Amino acid sequence: MRLISLLFAFILAVGCSKRSESSTQIFGHAATGLNISNAIYHDNSREAIDYALSLPHCSGVEVDVRMDANGQLWLFHDETLEASTDLNGAVETSTTAYLASGRYRTMKKERLTAFTPDLIKVLSKGSTFLDIKGSSVTNKDSLLVSLMSLNLDTSKYRIIVPNHAYFDVFKSDFPTFLALHDFSDLSSSFLENEPELRGICIRNEKITREQVNFLKSIHKKTIIYEVRSPKGIRSALEKDPAFLLTDDLKLTLGMKY
Repeated sequence: MRLISLLFAFILAVGCSKRSESSTQIFGHAATGLNISNAIYHDNSREAIDYALSLPHCSGVEVDVRMDANGQLWLFHDETLEASTDLNGAVETSTTAYLASGRYRTMKKERLTAFTPDLIKVLSKGSTFLDIKGSSVTNKDSLLVSLMSLNLDTSKYRIIVPNHAYFDVFKSDFPTFLALHDFSDLSSSFLENEPELRGICIRNEKITREQVNFLKSIHKKTIIYEVRSPKGIRSALEKDPAFLLTDDLKLTLGMKY
């Protein structure tokens, strides 16, 4: 009971702090946000990354990573290509040449973005979260090999994985975060047996400030995403996570700074 009382007192004390004193780092979700009707650039595009990293106080970007049939890595969010590009199929079953020929169905018709040494130079302006995507046909070990071949600076690159199987593959080579659908999916046994877990990635609506503080107390960090409205941004900032992946980067930076 004494431990619970002390933790509750700690939570109350932290809750009184101002958002301006927060150490939360602001990242662009898929560079400049997902499913934003008035976005200047398409998510995960090179142009979106350039724009995000040009904004003052932006700590970096989160991008979605998939591997094609030839082993080339691409920044792409959706399971299929036809919803947002002039291509068909999926990244995982497409050749590098085919994906290189594609463009997004946007006003600017941006090209799909390959994860290349040239892109790494651009990303070096900030830090980067790599959100590992893929279907059942994706070979997790091959994906790790492709990432390792890029000689990424692990002090600037963090990995977000979708499940425990992916965590086992990446945990020894990159700072790795586990994506959760709900905070209750995080078991105490996993926390106790996986010291290499850096933290979790979770939707804003699925975690409370008390849960963020609990993770801090055991030296685990929280990534919050799915924030786009002023109310949602304010709510996420008040929880004081280590990292906030925002769908409205400019507004979030304005609210925090």
